[in-house]
Amino acid sequence: MHHLIAKLVFQSKYWILFICLHSNLYANAQTFIHIESGAFFTGMNDIRNGNNGTLFSLKNDFQTPVSPFFRLRVGYLSNGKDYFSFLYAPLKILETGTIEKDILFDGKTFEANIPIEAVYKFNSYRFTYNRRIINKDNFKLGIGLSAKIRDAGVSLKNSALLSENFTIGFAPLINLIANWDIAQKMGVDFFGEGLAASKGRAIDLSLSGRYSFSKNLQGNIGYRLLEGGANGTNGYNFIELHFIFASLNYSFNKIDKTP
Repeated sequence: MHHLIAKLVFQSKYWILFICLHSNLYANAQTFIHIESGAFFTGMNDIRNGNNGTLFSLKNDFQTPVSPFFRLRVGYLSNGKDYFSFLYAPLKILETGTIEKDILFDGKTFEANIPIEAVYKFNSYRFTYNRRIINKDNFKLGIGLSAKIRDAGVSLKNSALLSENFTIGFAPLINLIANWDIAQKMGVDFFGEGLAASKGRAIDLSLSGRYSFSKNLQGNIGYRLLEGGANGTNGYNFIELHFIFASLNYSFNKIDKTP
């Protein structure tokens, strides 16, 4: 069943890309493609798997590397107010180490003082709609909803055992987008998505400075915080990841199909 869901999610990326690249079906639509990359490091990554599992930290119990990352967002802005996009954001952390305590993970005991490899995966796919409620020449503010699908989990492996716990889940998010032009070619951009509940939360916030190379091409340098997790009966995982990124946003010429 998981393989079927993953296949549908995989295929949906190309349907969204197809729709975005053929936005001439919509009036006054401007298609864009946004590429982001950089490096991130772990501030917190606490994990427990199983009802009686051991709580351990991929931050404190292992050697946590600074890792590269990549994000791709495609979408369009209709009538200067309605923003639609699809985000593909893969993320993977590979860690190795030898820790001084046994780890009970998914019913299996990984004994202490034996080299162990941990893989943390958090691939995110998001469909975003945002409606601008302030649309001035130098300042724009919008609020909307996002549908997040995440393919995430942890695997542990040593010379004797391998245990994998990867799941696919869905979460609705509220988003907020703000753009402030502080000069003719310079500005500040904020993009936030998140939601909190009693058992968990998901927060993705970015703040960046923008420079316009041309009418169609802008570049950003900024900081992103990815934070959240869930506390359930059979599992616990809360993360705090910090990103330093550079991005390019290319907007295709606006297509006006109004009569």
